[in-house]
Amino acid sequence: MVTLEQVKFQVRLEQDENEEDTFLDGLIRAAYKWAERHTQSRILPAEVTVTLDGFPSGSTQIELHHTPVRSITSLEYIDTDGAEQSIDEETLRLDTRGVFPLLAPQWGTQWPDTIAEPESVTITMEVGFAEDGEPDDITLAILLLVGHFYNNREGVTNTTATVVPLGVYDLLSDYVITPAG
Repeated sequence: MVTLEQVKFQVRLEQDENEEDTFLDGLIRAAYKWAERHTQSRILPAEVTVTLDGFPSGSTQIELHHTPVRSITSLEYIDTDGAEQSIDEETLRLDTRGVFPLLAPQWGTQWPDTIAEPESVTITMEVGFAEDGEPDDITLAILLLVGHFYNNREGVTNTTATVVPLGVYDLLSDYVITPAG
C-alpha cells in the first residue's frame, strides 16, 4: 500500500511537514477507491462475505465476482435438516486463473445439499493484493492520482481543467475487468 512518505515525495513535501498529513491520507484512500472503481477489481486487502441461495448441483464451480481472491477463509451452509455446517477450506479448489476466480469442491466430491431457503450458503474470502504485494504499476498509478488530486483540489478553476493523467489509465490497464455481453 502507498505510504504517506511516498506521497510526500511525490507531491514534493518535506517528510517532517505534518500539516497536511490527514488530507494526504484522505487522498490516498480516494485514489485507491478511484482505481478500484476504474478496474472493477479489489486492490486493497479486505475480507468479503458472499451469500448464495444454495450450492450449484453436483460439483459445478461457483464464480466469485471479486478479484483477486487470495484465499477462502470460511464456507458455511445450512443443511437439509436446518443445521449449520461448515466445509474445511483446505478441501476446496480455488482456481484464480480466470478473470473471476472459481470455487469448487475437491475432485471426486459434490457440493452438499442445503435447505431450500435464501442465503443458505455463506462464503468468506480474503480479496485484494497482500499488504506487501501490490504490483508496482498500481503503486505508481496511485501516486500519480494522489499527485493529481493534490494539485487539482477544486472541481472548477480559472485555469485549464485537467483530467486524470493519461498514464494512470495505462498503468491500470492490465487490471481492468471489461464487462462482456
